[in-house]
Amino acid sequence: MAYFSAFPANNVSQFFLRQGEPTNTDVCENYYRFSDLDAVKSILNHKIRGTVFDKTQIVPPVVDEPENIKLDDAYKLGAAHKAWMLLARDTIWKLSNWKNKKLLAWLDSMNPDIIFLAPGDGAFSYRLADEIARYLSKPLAVVCMDDYFINNRNKGELLGGIRQKLFMNVVNKTIQNAAAIFTICDEMNKAYTNLFHKQCVTLHTSADNKSMVLKSDASRVSYIGNLSCGRYKTLLELGRAISEINDDTLTKVIDVYSGSKEAEYISPLKNAPGINFRGAIPAEQVPEVMSESVMVIHTESFDPAMKELVRFSVSTKIAESLMYGPCLLAYGPEGIASIDYLKENNAAYVISRPEDLEKGLEEILTNKELREQIVRNARALALKNHNADVNPRKVRKWLQEVVDKSQNESSTN
Repeated sequence: MAYFSAFPANNVSQFFLRQGEPTNTDVCENYYRFSDLDAVKSILNHKIRGTVFDKTQIVPPVVDEPENIKLDDAYKLGAAHKAWMLLARDTIWKLSNWKNKKLLAWLDSMNPDIIFLAPGDGAFSYRLADEIARYLSKPLAVVCMDDYFINNRNKGELLGGIRQKLFMNVVNKTIQNAAAIFTICDEMNKAYTNLFHKQCVTLHTSADNKSMVLKSDASRVSYIGNLSCGRYKTLLELGRAISEINDDTLTKVIDVYSGSKEAEYISPLKNAPGINFRGAIPAEQVPEVMSESVMVIHTESFDPAMKELVRFSVSTKIAESLMYGPCLLAYGPEGIASIDYLKENNAAYVISRPEDLEKGLEEILTNKELREQIVRNARALALKNHNADVNPRKVRKWLQEVVDKSQNESSTN
């Protein structure tokens, strides 16, 4: 949504791969749905599947509708991303009749200038985008938001090595045919430019510049986000350290807000010193929590396996904190994109060694001038790299350059 908000909604079309009806007409008004279920049914009964939606047919769903709950449960099961699941899904799509006359007619009617792929770890999505771009003779742009290429997330599984090799065969073919590759941070840019031998462009995560007043008497320290990838363990360390600070004028607790429901994360936090687990809050309440906080926390795990998993991650929450939040405290090891990015730009108070934790917490909590300087640095960085008013125009400009180059090359051939 952030990338394409500079385009009129009727200029954007989406090949919608999820079961259920699309709901977002603010950025995109034209959809063609072909889901996993359609893929399976097209194999079993050899009938042409696929559904066209336009703005007049899209109705926002009832959140607690039984059908939507079933769909969410099914996608949560698939979210486990086990090697055998990924192989099975890719096989189903390869055997399916997704590229049927109904889809081709819709593609011809949309007549796009460029194909934009935001892929995950399913080989089939790369194959789909590549074949569609070839069919239309249009350039393909790929945005990489997470690392599925260098880090094999299934390497500990029986089929993990085979699955990764088959996956990368498809990825390499698609990437070599791509006219542009976008990455979410400079570290990923360098790594993927080297991996694919093609120059990438960094496209930072965007955040709206909300008008929020930070309260001068704020005293809370807050964490807002998910607890996976070992983050709950580093929060336990932070809670223990803040509870042991020998200064009664400072807060001794961290308010943790998270929608995570896994007992292995939540149970330790509910019983930990220095932690007040508050559960999930709606998105509209996040600015209120930020305004009442003297500091918000970003943390990453020191565990080598987790460090490899989040090596290139820069969350939306970081962009939002930089844009309008209070002082950001980042606790995690060097060598992770988010930690290094914040440290290099002095946009957070960064603690990158566990032995420095208690001393660092006490310093940043007692030094108001330092916190204010960090916030000023954060705002400048956010306006430069994460501005939701500017970044969509960058996307449009870059995509237009790709289209123009493609058309010039076609006219000279």
